[in-house]
Amino acid sequence: MTINYNRMEVLIVEDDEDDYILLKELLEEAFGVVGKIDWAEDFSSARLLIKQSDYQMYFIDNRLGAELGLDLILSIKQKYEIAPPIIMLSGVDDRRTDIKAMNYGADDYLIKSQLSPLLLERTVRYILNHKIFEEKLNRLAHYDALTGLYNRSIFNELMSAAIEESKRTEKAFALVTIDLDDFKYVNDNYGHPAGDLLLTKVARRLKHSVRSADIVARLGGDEFSLLIKNVENNFNLVKIIETIMRVFDTPIQVRGKELTVSISAGIAIYPHDAIDSRELIEHSDRAMYQAKDKGKNTYSFYNQDLHQQAKNRHSLELKLTAAIQQNSLILHYQPILTLASQKIICFEALLRFRDEQGEFYNTEELISIAEQSPLINDLGLWVFDAACAQLMKWQQGQQYSGKIAINVSPKQFKTSAFTEHVLSVVKQYPQLCHKLIFELTERDLLDDQSTTIERLQRLVDVGCEFSLDDFGTGHSSLTYLRTLPLTIIKIDKSIVQKLLDDPRELALCKAIITMAQALDIDVVAEGIESQQIAKLLESLDCPQVQGYSFARPKPADQLEFIFSQPPETST
Repeated sequence: MTINYNRMEVLIVEDDEDDYILLKELLEEAFGVVGKIDWAEDFSSARLLIKQSDYQMYFIDNRLGAELGLDLILSIKQKYEIAPPIIMLSGVDDRRTDIKAMNYGADDYLIKSQLSPLLLERTVRYILNHKIFEEKLNRLAHYDALTGLYNRSIFNELMSAAIEESKRTEKAFALVTIDLDDFKYVNDNYGHPAGDLLLTKVARRLKHSVRSADIVARLGGDEFSLLIKNVENNFNLVKIIETIMRVFDTPIQVRGKELTVSISAGIAIYPHDAIDSRELIEHSDRAMYQAKDKGKNTYSFYNQDLHQQAKNRHSLELKLTAAIQQNSLILHYQPILTLASQKIICFEALLRFRDEQGEFYNTEELISIAEQSPLINDLGLWVFDAACAQLMKWQQGQQYSGKIAINVSPKQFKTSAFTEHVLSVVKQYPQLCHKLIFELTERDLLDDQSTTIERLQRLVDVGCEFSLDDFGTGHSSLTYLRTLPLTIIKIDKSIVQKLLDDPRELALCKAIITMAQALDIDVVAEGIESQQIAKLLESLDCPQVQGYSFARPKPADQLEFIFSQPPETST
């Protein structure tokens, strides 16, 4: 390593002018031309120079009149993340002072009478080499290896420091939590190296979109955080956030491909929204998820309404847990019919849960809450068991011998527990063979597809079928058709309900039906609420339908009138 001493600035703190001159001459003899050597002849002038200037090396006399040079070491250490070399000088060889100086943060302790050019050169060279190594370790500890941004560890420290600064200055700051929208799609379709390259370019754009005083960090995965300092009012903060959002209007080039990237951002302001760093992080996260719920590619501020929503969701989670344990949930059943003959070939089991006033909770909200915890596994097992019990009751009463469709979350296939439970039930009750259809929601991407497909295939091998719900609403429709053992797709109601008004939706619906026919996959159009749409679908050769126009979901004890019609059975 080559050290450029002619640019180095050195501070010598020494109350004896003769000792200062001697040390200056020894340094020049050891290193040749030294860029700049300043002299502080007392404690107060030394403290002022330390505060006002940045030096690359400090020599400090232990005794400065009535003051100790040890106290200046603390001032230097507090100023730098990694302090430059600090060498304590003393007129006596005192082991206790030596140890104390090292504990305060000095890099070496030298006796004035033993100083020589050779000793100084070797001492400084060893210290600088150690500092370079220390800086490398510090970078590994504090910086994200992929993007070069601060990592979670140092970011938390910087946020704590920002809180203390805010208390002193009474100036607010904002924590912005950012998550890339649909980043998994990039990894799945272009590979992880492309995903990593995208993250580095996102990091660069974020860094260039904020002010120099602001802080940008990557916390892990596709999650970034920003500290926006000195927030005077929400209006100015909104302008900063809007600037950050706009930098992603331009696609990002990754390995010759243009990728359109969007972000969801949540903002919480200290001290208005939180009293400490833990609460600030929690509230910023909640705001970010609220932004995702709005449809992504947007931002959201934390507020008390959001906090109340979170409390309400937690309360509902507890109620849902109790309802599973107490078997107080219910299922409603909605028929799926052949469009040509309008005969029932399947019932879809739909979860229902009443509140204290007897009104139904929003089922999508219930599932969303359950999916955020292991509760989804217990809920999934309850729905499966209840639906199978009802189907066998119909079979025994010779009311219905067709199939039943059960909605499942992809998260139920993260472990083998659900698959093993289904296999066990089907083995115990063979009459369920070839009667079970599991509906996967297309909006929820499946993780670890190889393992998932293996678990799905085990169920297919015993006669179960899989249907893809909400088809046409997500990124991976065609990917799933190629990779999953599907026998049915359900065209999402958002497409079906616009068939009469939007030529593009009509063209999309036609294409889905034609494609499914070519792949020998059944099609169900869901959400049909008018006979006009039903007739249009019949002209498109859509084989199966479901919707309020035919029958609303009802509890099992209200389906007798439907069973007066002879069902179309299938095996």
